[in-house]
Amino acid sequence: MARLDVMCISDIKLRNEIERVGLFSIEKILLMGNQELMEIGNFSNNDINTLKNIAAKSILPQGFRNVLSVENQLKKKVKHISLDCPLIDQILGGGLPCRGITELSGESGAGKTQFCLQFSITVQYPSEYGGLGRSAVYICTEDKFPSTRLHQLLKSFPREEAAKSSIGTYQFSDNIYVDHIANADALKQCLYHRLPQMLKRIRVGIIIIDSIAAVFRGDYNINESIVRAKDLRDIGLQLHKLSRYFGAAILCVNQVTDALDTGKTLPCLGLAWANLVTTKLQVRLSPCRERTFHIISSPNLPSASIPYKITTSGIVT
Repeated sequence: MARLDVMCISDIKLRNEIERVGLFSIEKILLMGNQELMEIGNFSNNDINTLKNIAAKSILPQGFRNVLSVENQLKKKVKHISLDCPLIDQILGGGLPCRGITELSGESGAGKTQFCLQFSITVQYPSEYGGLGRSAVYICTEDKFPSTRLHQLLKSFPREEAAKSSIGTYQFSDNIYVDHIANADALKQCLYHRLPQMLKRIRVGIIIIDSIAAVFRGDYNINESIVRAKDLRDIGLQLHKLSRYFGAAILCVNQVTDALDTGKTLPCLGLAWANLVTTKLQVRLSPCRERTFHIISSPNLPSASIPYKITTSGIVT
């Protein structure tokens, strides 16, 4: 995390209080609310405004820059998790981004859970092999965790060069933490309470929800659309907060539905959820059972697609 330079603060009292409570993380300063900051230190509203302004200016470069320099800075800032599938990693700009919420939508049988399982393994790779050297959290909302398929995949991971390294004998299953959630209230309880406490103790690189649609398609009646939209917004904002604060990738599986007017396949949950998503990915299954991976939208990547297959050893192109 970026560290605040306290020597640029002219107010001696404020500087001493920052040092007393150890508040040096720029990310923490910008993400915490005024009340949270007042609870950990003797800060007034003016102190907090000063502190946040200094923190913001320290990470926002001044002056004009060309597009190439902006893109290069973004690449350095945003970490990625390799899928250990070179062609898919390539169109993703290095892998799954550790920024905001990534949605992976698709019909049943297209391979959504396969991607989730593979990322829960590769996130544990060291950085030189495209991982983060961190654990995975896997939240199941529809079925029980597919442990049989996971152990089948583990026979083939790590692949190629990574298998020759020290992680060749690594016990990946020991670092995948699973929870089963039945409804939206239970998911909120997990994301707001249990998960943040866990993330303070364990270095987690990816949080997977398989699937986000399941907890919202059956818990609300036709008269509860406003409540449903609010719950979606609360969960989405909390996921963004967890991603920023702990530097973890967020991967949410979504189901799809056919639009009546266009016939196109669209992710479920509508605009209330779509406006919270940072990167939209989709897997499609043709009538002849051919699978295709698509980048639908991304802040820094063009739309792209590539065919892939699911084998006993994982996803291949």
